[in-house]
Amino acid sequence: MSHMSLLKNVALMGTSTAMRLGFGLLTFVVMARLLGPDSFGLVMLWMSVATLATLLANFGFTPYLLREIGSHPESAQQAMSEVLTAKLLLSALVAFVGFVSLYWVGADSRLVFMALLVALLADSMTEFFNVGFRATNRFADETRLASIAATLQFAIVAGTVWGDATAASAALAFMVSRIAVLGMTWLAQRRYFSGLRGAAIAAGIKRVREAAAFGVDFGLQSLFGQIDSVVLNHFAGPAAVGVYQAGMRLFNGGAQAAGILANVFLPRAARVANDAKQLGSESGRIQWAFVLVGLGFGLLLAGCAEFIVSFLFGGAFSELHMVLPWLGVLFFIRFFASSWGLVLTSAGAQSFRAITNLLQWIVVLVVAATAVPNWGIIGWVACLIVGNLLISAAYCVKGIQIAGPRWPQFVFSLVSAAMFVPFLHWPALRSSG
Repeated sequence: MSHMSLLKNVALMGTSTAMRLGFGLLTFVVMARLLGPDSFGLVMLWMSVATLATLLANFGFTPYLLREIGSHPESAQQAMSEVLTAKLLLSALVAFVGFVSLYWVGADSRLVFMALLVALLADSMTEFFNVGFRATNRFADETRLASIAATLQFAIVAGTVWGDATAASAALAFMVSRIAVLGMTWLAQRRYFSGLRGAAIAAGIKRVREAAAFGVDFGLQSLFGQIDSVVLNHFAGPAAVGVYQAGMRLFNGGAQAAGILANVFLPRAARVANDAKQLGSESGRIQWAFVLVGLGFGLLLAGCAEFIVSFLFGGAFSELHMVLPWLGVLFFIRFFASSWGLVLTSAGAQSFRAITNLLQWIVVLVVAATAVPNWGIIGWVACLIVGNLLISAAYCVKGIQIAGPRWPQFVFSLVSAAMFVPFLHWPALRSSG
């Protein structure tokens, strides 16, 4: 793939993701303002629970497919068909368990939980179909569809909540919008992947076994931004969840850039994974891209915190302006780690990534037992920063063994980290709640 083609695909992926990001963020901003911290926190709590439940259905199939298709493009159709069967099996299992679990969910939250669970299962299947666009180099088609889908989702959710500002209405609107987008994406794929059909169940189960390391790694990574709600709700209540998740909407919006870069760079890196010199060169490009994006958006969160909060969320979320600079630091560290993580994935070191993520979550949760009761939201973000520093160190060591060192990027990252210090609210970290 030429440099011009690479830049074109990055631009197209960026455009489609920007549409999702822009309208997605606008949707959550409208929800937060209309629902307030408590009701918004309730929706985000159950969205986190539903997201955790659907980790099994996602199972890391997106990076698995991108790597498989990048390594064996001639088998793209077979891989898509067999993974489709695997996803349908796992999705059915998740839906069944979710339905049974309603017995233990409070009556006032059952509709919210089930609607969000269906919405996220539909979202998971949409992401699978989107891999088909990328596998056939049709980034422009995905961009056009993303523009229509993002506008539709915003109209449905924002319009519904504007008319009835309740948690249940918000959840049902999410469900309707995600199902509508799934239908649009499936119809668009039929024109290009006309032969895409479910494979034999045995073939689907085989793909589940092959993707196990991807599934574990994806699940552990996806705890970020989701288990947060459960922990904060336990120690500080739904209002804290609402404030924190308002900040995470911004954080996760920027983090979509990691998906853009991974979708473009992962197939390229997988093709040269057996050539240490070429992989080293690709690793350098990957790291510059991730580090520069991480620094830029991280500093935006840190330096413009007060303006962002007052402009987007209003006075009810005033506590958030003290949290955003810490989220900016976390954003930068995660992108640095992701640059090496992508190299590890391309080289087939997914098991190492899974073990590393498991260890860091053990550290985070152990420290959080003390930090969150004493320092609230900022205490939790500080725990995540510690955990992601551990991941960064482990990925660096392993990545250097595979692709060689990249000292300019490392030194630049180290120096850049100091730029966040003036924006951090140190007294807030030492105070309670």
